[in-house]
Amino acid sequence: MAKEITVNERFEGAFLGFAIGDSFGYPIRDMDFETMCERFEKHGCLELSVSQKTETALFTDATQMALFTADGIVWADREAKGGEINYTTYVFYAYQYWLYTQTNTIAGKEYAWLFDNQKNHHKCRLLKAKGLYQNRFADRTNIDALLGARDSKYGRLISKINDNSDNGGLKRVLPAGLYFNYDSEIAFRAGADFAAITHTAPTGYLAAGCYCAIIADLLNGEPLDNAIKKTLRILKGYEFHEQCYLAIDAALTLIYDDSTGPREAVERLGNGKSAEEALAIALFCVALHSDDFVNAIRLAANHDGASDVCAALAGGLFGAYRGVQAIPKRWLKKMQYYNMLMDIQEELFGVTVFNEKKADYRNDDEDIKAWGDGGTGAFDDFKFE
Repeated sequence: MAKEITVNERFEGAFLGFAIGDSFGYPIRDMDFETMCERFEKHGCLELSVSQKTETALFTDATQMALFTADGIVWADREAKGGEINYTTYVFYAYQYWLYTQTNTIAGKEYAWLFDNQKNHHKCRLLKAKGLYQNRFADRTNIDALLGARDSKYGRLISKINDNSDNGGLKRVLPAGLYFNYDSEIAFRAGADFAAITHTAPTGYLAAGCYCAIIADLLNGEPLDNAIKKTLRILKGYEFHEQCYLAIDAALTLIYDDSTGPREAVERLGNGKSAEEALAIALFCVALHSDDFVNAIRLAANHDGASDVCAALAGGLFGAYRGVQAIPKRWLKKMQYYNMLMDIQEELFGVTVFNEKKADYRNDDEDIKAWGDGGTGAFDDFKFE
């Protein structure tokens, strides 16, 4: 009889799995597969690479921003004291901290109080980590959107500031799925809200919502197929969901297509640079290799495109599904800032509750759901295992 996976193991697995996937894909980011095979092995990059300077595996801005997302959530949770609060506001403030690490500036003087110990009692420990100030392919769409957010005029689901639909919003929202695990619909909305701070094209934020809803259900022990089916129903309740829905539809269809090899299937799903493609690739890889973290990450990373983001998303999904014990220890030991990653995930875990509602989730936007009831998913009968 298999040992039951605890929620703590799933939580830790999601957090560390995401960072490891990101680090695995970092050296081959935007490298075509042919070049990977020439530079690494004949089947591409198969092992977690380490920096010669630090002798550790380095992560990109995806993990950097996910850490600041966690910081913003923890900050909001403490301010809420069990009541109602706008979590998105505090996540936005945390992103101003991240912006400072990358540009040595913030959007405007109205945010100077963030760095004033007299006016702001929140201590962002991430600002003390020198490695987080290094530019690891920082996403220009994120930087530009955050720099332009004067007077808290950041993006919202009903307040469009740009047409960003790339993976830059999706790749940082994992902590929302973990924290809001008690309700996958709330996790969906939180993930979408956090992504919309910088990405207000529907596919940019709806893919983030889907990812967080699936993470929330996996954390609570739902099988992967059930988690995806539930999320598809939530997704269909939002306007402009078609593009994201079709991307997930394509991923699920390819799971059952015996005539298409895994690498070819990933190529059909795209290059992962857009949010819906990155989500589709990650879901396909984890569904195909639901018992093998290494092969799921290898498949998610070894393609022409956003290897770091796709592998990070796959790592988070797999970790939430199978727990930290399913991640190779040899890779865990190589991670840069392993202790910091553990500290931040433990801090987030410490304010997260399970199987009950923590606090009212507040958003100042009016309801932007579609008029229908969401309907049923096209894959109600599919099952991976």
